[in-house]
Amino acid sequence: MSDTLVPDHAAPEHRVIVDGDVEDYGTRTDTEQRTAQAALKRIFDGAAMAAGLNPRAWERQYSGDGIKSALPLGTDVIRLMDAFVRQLDARLGSYNRLRAEPAWTRIRLRMAVHIGPIRVDGATGWTGRHAVQPARLRDSDPIRAAMAAFPGADLGVIVSSRIYDDYIAQGIGEPRPNLFRPVRVVAKKQDYTAYLYVPGFDVAGLQKLAAYDPPDRTDRTDDARGTDGGRETEPVADAPPPPSGIHGRNVNVAYGGGDAIGGHKVGGDLNLYGDRGHGGHRDVR
Repeated sequence: MSDTLVPDHAAPEHRVIVDGDVEDYGTRTDTEQRTAQAALKRIFDGAAMAAGLNPRAWERQYSGDGIKSALPLGTDVIRLMDAFVRQLDARLGSYNRLRAEPAWTRIRLRMAVHIGPIRVDGATGWTGRHAVQPARLRDSDPIRAAMAAFPGADLGVIVSSRIYDDYIAQGIGEPRPNLFRPVRVVAKKQDYTAYLYVPGFDVAGLQKLAAYDPPDRTDRTDDARGTDGGRETEPVADAPPPPSGIHGRNVNVAYGGGDAIGGHKVGGDLNLYGDRGHGGHRDVR
């Protein structure tokens, strides 16, 4: 008989996690909540299919006001951040402007994206520090502040340093790196550096985010300093200036859900069928 102990659980799997939550869900009536749930699932699935991803292969946990998804092994993160985010923003914008549902209620979505090893065989859900981080980012003060500052936005995206460093910062596909703003997220004794993006709006020049500028990261690594695992909090250091690029002004960004003019989205790409169609605009009625 072997003395080797065989674990009774699955090995960790390196997964991309997408965690979305509807803003102010609890203020809706029962009928509006039911309508919003159905619309959110339909929008998520439609955006994934239009982006060339298979939503049926996404393992999901539902929370009423949100959807948390563990994507299949080998998911194309570039396609996810480019086509899926673009499609999701466009479909949210279309739903919100058409107001076609009898019990329509506006859906503004905060979404976090992270990647790392998780265990998918937990008794009540996925386990591991990488399974926890997306919820911390999704509910963080910086993304809430950005959504409050841009009432015309339908979608706010916050990605972990792993997603940003390994995919966004490499300059492949859209959105471009200079459309993201680094932010410090402090939650439940965890301290993360993340990157914030609001399609069609200038987060780099948003002064309300200055309070969340991270300290200098030259001595930080994901695992040692807690941008993925977390560390106990410390006083916020003097922050460096925002990244170079689109400072101090609203800009027109054809990519994504619309253009930012005076802080409000007024146009954008409404091509819902997978081709990029950059620079196209829709009329707002």
